[in-house]
Amino acid sequence: GGSSRSSSSSGGSSSSKMSSLIEDVRREVFTYTNLVHAISGMTGGVTAISTFYPLNIIRIRLQVDEQLKSQSALSVARKIVKEGGIEALYQGWWSSVVSLGASNFVYFYTYNAFKTVYKKLIAQNPKAAIDPITNLVIASTAGVINVLATTPLWVVGTRLSMQSKKGDVERPYNGVADALTRIASEEGIAALWKGVGPSLVLVSNPSIQFVTYERLRGPMARIAEKRGSPISAFEFFVMGAIAKAVATVFTYPLQLAQSRLRADKGKAGNAKERNYNSTADVLRKVYKEQGALGWFKGMEAKLWQTVLTAAFQFLTYEQVQKVV
Repeated sequence: GGSSRSSSSSGGSSSSKMSSLIEDVRREVFTYTNLVHAISGMTGGVTAISTFYPLNIIRIRLQVDEQLKSQSALSVARKIVKEGGIEALYQGWWSSVVSLGASNFVYFYTYNAFKTVYKKLIAQNPKAAIDPITNLVIASTAGVINVLATTPLWVVGTRLSMQSKKGDVERPYNGVADALTRIASEEGIAALWKGVGPSLVLVSNPSIQFVTYERLRGPMARIAEKRGSPISAFEFFVMGAIAKAVATVFTYPLQLAQSRLRADKGKAGNAKERNYNSTADVLRKVYKEQGALGWFKGMEAKLWQTVLTAAFQFLTYEQVQKVV
């Protein structure tokens, strides 16, 4: 029975390896420093989405409301205020804050856990530097887990932003918890993960951003070298904003499909019958009605929101870290 003894001991060692890995992750990921980072990331995100929230509402309205003609962000804002007062520009704000806060936390901790696992298991060196490509893979994996975990919250956020307060035939949702339970019971549990397809593809958004950023950084570094001073904080910000804008333009039709799928309450009289079956279905129908330009409806508001949010996060993240 020597062989059985050795196999059982190897089984024991692999399970002890596993528990020591879990212990390492627990020790290295759930630290005070990481909590500070997670909170400062979340604070930056929440403050930014709150500051520019009206742009978010304008974008969702333009993406989802087919009656709304493609107009400038300003004229849509005027229309929303005329119909529902200033507060209409902040409709669904709380659910967006909850979604964003949850997303930031899930993403941050998953990402850091994967980094620890990578260093321990693959690099087998806790001090190993992670190259940009591996980092993108880890970030994308964390992104996928984040999407799967938080999509129901984003679906609810879109619904709450879109519901009209007056003259709505349906009973409006009464906040995040009410919307979660009602969507599940009226349209089936699967309805809470609507738009998960485009969301998963949109995990590539940072990859596009990263590649663009690296492309800009090369020439910028040469300019900085020529003039003999390092790249300034403002220049870093401008490069970041351009990279974000490029990623937004590339992936915008998917963002439009994502909003339409999330907002799709089903056909009148039968919530389980969908207006749209898939991302491709949304894009096909929009193309048939409005041509390729229809895929970019609301993009102006999205670009403003993206660039201003990036600027804002860049500034607040630095400040919050100084404070903490």
